[in-house]
Amino acid sequence: MKGVELKSGDLEGLFKGLLDKKAVDCLVLPHRVGNNVAYMMVTDKDKIESPVPAIFAPSFSVNAANVVKGWLIKEKIGIVAKPCEIRAAIELIKLKQMDKESVLLISVDCSGAFKNQDYADHAEEIGDWVDSAKIEELKGKGIAIREACEICDKRLADVGDIGIVKQDGDNVVVVGITDMGVEALSAIEDISLEDKDIDRSGETEKIAAEAKKKKEALPEISSVEALEEFLRDCIVCKNCREMCPVCYCKECFFEQPLGKPVGGDLLNIAELRGAIAVPANQLMYHLTRVYHVSTTCVGCGACEDACPKDIPLTRLYPVIAEKVQEIFEYVPGKDVEEPLPFTTYEEEELEDKLR
Repeated sequence: MKGVELKSGDLEGLFKGLLDKKAVDCLVLPHRVGNNVAYMMVTDKDKIESPVPAIFAPSFSVNAANVVKGWLIKEKIGIVAKPCEIRAAIELIKLKQMDKESVLLISVDCSGAFKNQDYADHAEEIGDWVDSAKIEELKGKGIAIREACEICDKRLADVGDIGIVKQDGDNVVVVGITDMGVEALSAIEDISLEDKDIDRSGETEKIAAEAKKKKEALPEISSVEALEEFLRDCIVCKNCREMCPVCYCKECFFEQPLGKPVGGDLLNIAELRGAIAVPANQLMYHLTRVYHVSTTCVGCGACEDACPKDIPLTRLYPVIAEKVQEIFEYVPGKDVEEPLPFTTYEEEELEDKLR
């Protein structure tokens, strides 16, 4: 693997170099907004701020893949984001919602993230990076990372075209994961690439073990009655759909008369059935969405963050999606060349799973 070791402060020059050498036409980068972190799109290299305080910050606002969903134009965009966001972008490429040749995906090591408000309220105490010990210390003070991050076992920057790996102290290693990534890094004059042998198997195993333990501790939803109780407060606002990076249909069924009955349509259904729950289609909406994203969900937790009723949707969508993905032996966002399960067919491919 080709890469280079840099000081964190050198990342500003790296991103400026990508723009200056036309490796990309614009960059989506995290940046500080007061005590919080958000994204900005930059086309002028002189407008790039130092990414050091923001790039590894354990804060989650929106999934960056959602920002560039539908990027089907010739201009090339670079996205610097957490692994779950890069994995979502890879799924969007496979779903034909982004053009592979027009996107440079740059993943950054993630330690887990806090909700924006929690991070803003405790930014000074949390800091720009947290390890597992710091996470437990903060949790003891009532400052917990998002549940989606607790059960995530894919926090390392090993997906996309370029990976930015955090080292001890102030160092980072920037590696080209794909040929496109190596080509982009090679275009920067101040960088000299060399072979880098990065073995992170131990770290991967530790993260996976911690995530599995957290996941097994989650309350189970084991019946329709339990699911109805779980979704009791849902107002079918569809915020979870809007903020989900891999939900992309141009015309959603739940914006059509049958999916979103109002007025006379609602009355007609009530007369047909004798009674109808209000809001209508609450359970159907979530079951349809679970099916819709079951293979492409990357467990980013944007759905839960978006819920105005604070329903812990991480216990529904990523948990069910993982079970479906296990059946198909599919890891979403791992490889842009790996076909989506539902776009390929093998006779009797699930026979052994159904016995």
